[in-house]
Amino acid sequence: MRLDYGTQLSPVPITLSIGTLRKPTLKEISQITFDRFSFYEFFLKLSPETYYTKLRKENDGEAFWDSLTEEEQDKITIYNIIEEDEKIRSTYVEIFNFFFVETVIYQEGFFILLKENTAIDNPDKIKREQVRGAIAKDNFSQVMSLLQQICCIYNEEESLDDMKFKNNLARKLMEKMLKAKKKEQETKKSDLNLTIPNIISSLANKHPSLNYVNIWDLTIFQLLDAFNRTQANSMYDIDSTRVSVWGDEKKTFDVSLWYKNNYDKK
Repeated sequence: MRLDYGTQLSPVPITLSIGTLRKPTLKEISQITFDRFSFYEFFLKLSPETYYTKLRKENDGEAFWDSLTEEEQDKITIYNIIEEDEKIRSTYVEIFNFFFVETVIYQEGFFILLKENTAIDNPDKIKREQVRGAIAKDNFSQVMSLLQQICCIYNEEESLDDMKFKNNLARKLMEKMLKAKKKEQETKKSDLNLTIPNIISSLANKHPSLNYVNIWDLTIFQLLDAFNRTQANSMYDIDSTRVSVWGDEKKTFDVSLWYKNNYDKK
């Protein structure tokens, strides 16, 4: 499920069948610290391979992962790891409680979202009528996708089902290429120029109306949308000045650059 442009731009929470997803503002993110938020983002994109080769590297996790066949590796999901690792489980409970309006607890293999004003003095005595929804194996990846989109770290994966192959060998080669591409995206180092604090600083000093007082009320998507629009408008101003002075003989000036939709894809 890909969120449309209007849904992403809106500050209004997203109502799902299981609960209500908030879009945290920059102020709310700063309250937990940007480092903690980056930690959350890491877990939103955590893969079984990264878990074993990075988080459990010192506990023979990498050796265990390398000892598995490709088929065995493909069968392991993050949810399998959540069920086995209490520390990882607690981290996801913390993350879900940051993004969901409802209180989230983990019980008997499920992340349970409780209705408003539900007392949780004894989680073992939660009644069915107190439950708003649940995150389980079958919808965990979809929830991760939505959270990644809210945080603007979502990379749409290419599906083998949408491709045509001459034979099974060609399909397997493409499968390996897509896995390598995904791994590269997961391990790619972040650009220091594009960290949230640096974008806040840059935009607050460049944007015609955003400043250090009002910028904190933006969501991440609103921040990045304003940042991208400001960049595009800067290029538009440069090109329009050039055209007004030297003309546009080759007809390269794009009059619509300042209002082009760069989010939706046809």
